Amino acid sequence: MNDPVFLAAQKAFAQRLRDSSDVSDNTRNAQAIAKAWRREVHELDPDRYQVECLVAPDFDQKIDAMDTTEHIAYEFKVSGKNATGEFYKDVVKVLVWNRRRRNAIRKLVFITEEEWGRKYLDMPMPREYIKLLAESGLIVEVAYVRH
Repeated sequence: MNDPVFLAAQKAFAQRLRDSSDVSDNTRNAQAIAKAWRREVHELDPDRYQVECLVAPDFDQKIDAMDTTEHIAYEFKVSGKNATGEFYKDVVKVLVWNRRRRNAIRKLVFITEEEWGRKYLDMPMPREYIKLLAESGLIVEVAYVRH
């Protein structure tokens, strides 16, 4: 994938800790990766790419990054663990966004790490859900970062 936002995620993911069983270390590392990715995305073009876009004032939910020119939302789940739960939640955030705004998001790119994420998201139910969303006009793409 040559998408600059995805490439920024792959670059940030290169900082990932490996073989650490310390939950606190892994949590801090995931937060650092997400922060580095958001910084990279913002620096691509601050007028085009927005980070942490509030879905609605009455929700405490944000979309990780948005291409305001192409109307593409990006969500980055650094760890592939629990990727399905995060995936479905992120789709709902986009659907709520679209229901409350005139400038609808036309595409969601959900980025997660390949090792765990693929085994949960490359399954019949998520694939069928993605097809259903496409029929409703929302393109959803899952992209995997790797070591």
